[in-house]
Amino acid sequence: MAMFVSLISASSPRKARAQARGDTTRDVVVTGTRTPESAQRATVKTETVTGEEAIRRGATNVGEALSSQPGVQVNPGAYGYLGNVSAIQIQGFDRDRVLVLEDGERVVGDVGGAIDLANIPTGDIDRIEIVTGPTSSLYGASAIGGVVNILTGPPRLEGPSGRARLEGRSYRGLVLQGNGAYRKGATWAGLDLNYTRQDGMVATEGLPDLRIPESNRRMLGIRAGTSIAKGIDVRVRGRWLRDRLDGVESTVTPGLGRYIVDLPEETNRYTLHVIETMQLGGGSSLRFTLGRQWIDGVSAKDRRNSPLDEVRERHHRMHSAEGVATIADGPRTWVAGARFEAESFGQELTKSESSSQGIVTTHLPEVDSQSLASGAAYAQLRWRLGDWLTLLPGVRGELHTRYGSAVTPRLALSSRVSKTVQVRASGGRGFRGPSAKELGFIFDHSIYGYRVDGNPSLSPETSWGINGDVGWQDGRAQIRASGFANWVDDLIEIDLSAGKATGGVTSYTYKNFGAARTMGAQLDAGYRIGDRFHAEASYAYLYTRDDVNRRPLGGRPPHTVTTSLRGTAFWNIQGYLRWRVVTDAFVDETTRSPGYSSIDLRVSRPIWPRSEAYVGVLNLVDVHQEPGRIGDLRPPFGRVFYVGIRAEFPWEEE
Repeated sequence: MAMFVSLISASSPRKARAQARGDTTRDVVVTGTRTPESAQRATVKTETVTGEEAIRRGATNVGEALSSQPGVQVNPGAYGYLGNVSAIQIQGFDRDRVLVLEDGERVVGDVGGAIDLANIPTGDIDRIEIVTGPTSSLYGASAIGGVVNILTGPPRLEGPSGRARLEGRSYRGLVLQGNGAYRKGATWAGLDLNYTRQDGMVATEGLPDLRIPESNRRMLGIRAGTSIAKGIDVRVRGRWLRDRLDGVESTVTPGLGRYIVDLPEETNRYTLHVIETMQLGGGSSLRFTLGRQWIDGVSAKDRRNSPLDEVRERHHRMHSAEGVATIADGPRTWVAGARFEAESFGQELTKSESSSQGIVTTHLPEVDSQSLASGAAYAQLRWRLGDWLTLLPGVRGELHTRYGSAVTPRLALSSRVSKTVQVRASGGRGFRGPSAKELGFIFDHSIYGYRVDGNPSLSPETSWGINGDVGWQDGRAQIRASGFANWVDDLIEIDLSAGKATGGVTSYTYKNFGAARTMGAQLDAGYRIGDRFHAEASYAYLYTRDDVNRRPLGGRPPHTVTTSLRGTAFWNIQGYLRWRVVTDAFVDETTRSPGYSSIDLRVSRPIWPRSEAYVGVLNLVDVHQEPGRIGDLRPPFGRVFYVGIRAEFPWEEE
């Protein structure tokens, strides 16, 4: 929660050292307005999870870091048919309705329209910023429910520095994370490494089928920056992510017995971004970004002892260019920018089948190569009317080669009623074009009796949304109450009523439905207990409505309670306890997903300066899905124990 960020961060020795050096970047947020603002007084509500807070939560990837964040849902159990991806849900919206950014650049390479946050490690992040509500006026398509911006940063220390983490987990889990960097003045370079693995989970005792596949993830990243002239900085970031999943299914063929099918899936994602920032003086600047992303994926159905196999190859490319000008004019700050994107994707199928002539292998495009392009221009004004009121109007115009044009305005205001009370409100338009999968990809689960085909005739989704919050902070205590409402037209969902059965397999497709609504409220509170402990509590309520079918939207729990306690006890032992309660959720007219509660616990102790040993457990009460139960959206994994050590270099206290 943004209002608690400074308290959370200030409790760490590293934060105290940073403040002593005058380094206050962790008290600044940028995502809500594209301009640096104090986290405490941001014009648009922005919640922040720092790298230190992610570690305290026992997180090794962004999905785990946000899984217990108040006001959001990150539950792989809700996406079992997509492979249990860790997608985020904000204000009742998920998949492509929440925009995920890395250093301000859109992440592509989704799984069924969902960005898998478990694929993004936490080893090189500085903080994660979360903005709720429609933000299309700044970021364009997909920002209906909100924006998640994963931010990295340059090394904070002069000379060589580094950090390492070694962790073992249940299910033969292993985590290795390391960073090395060197900085001299404004010139710096860093290398980031990450490796994680974990066994799969059996679906049914006595059968080889895996409910969760075995996973292996690797990351290699290079970051560098320099000042090429006075006030002109250039930063480069390159990254390679490799995700390998090994699943197993079995099927019974009449007269032939049970066949075991291996389901290997490998995705390689490459990103390259170049950012140039020119400081014009007086708070004004120019920022230029060039980006490219390559995603290549291969998935297979390898039937053991049988030549009847399938291999699918997917290719996704995106090129982007953006320029943003920030002009500070006394109490007014102008932001104007333009962005261009070009995407291409395709999918090929190699399939071996039995025929009267024997085994025949074919290699054909399953999804013809498609290209998409868009251009956008946007502008925003942040106008401070004295010390008590800030207005923020903005608008974006976007032209897409497939969807046509869209105009998305937004108006926000923030009022500092007193030294202890702040009030904020915003309203705006959201826009989301159909994803690649919804347009043309084929999601084939024929082994389960169904498949989902894309629909190239889909129209974009549009929405209107309003948000408001009021916060009070005084000394040791903080309280914030917030609410929101969204109205969406042309919602894209799978048309389950129009399935076509052929050869025992039912084919579905996507369709634009009429309208839907989401609304809700959230109450957050925090209290500092003495100098050693800090307690937080949050209650979130969510109401959703499918106005076409007159029912709630599926998989959205209406009530969530999150509490946490952290502090330092005797012998410098640091503890972190987090308890989360999620109520049951509507799935369909005959099914509700069970409610559940989970407890996370982490205990650590410094072993030498800037290092610690730790032990912990995720999901202490061992709540998990019931194998074979339809609509069970509880976490797929049960209790997970972990033990590890992490250290930073140089060792000396500063």
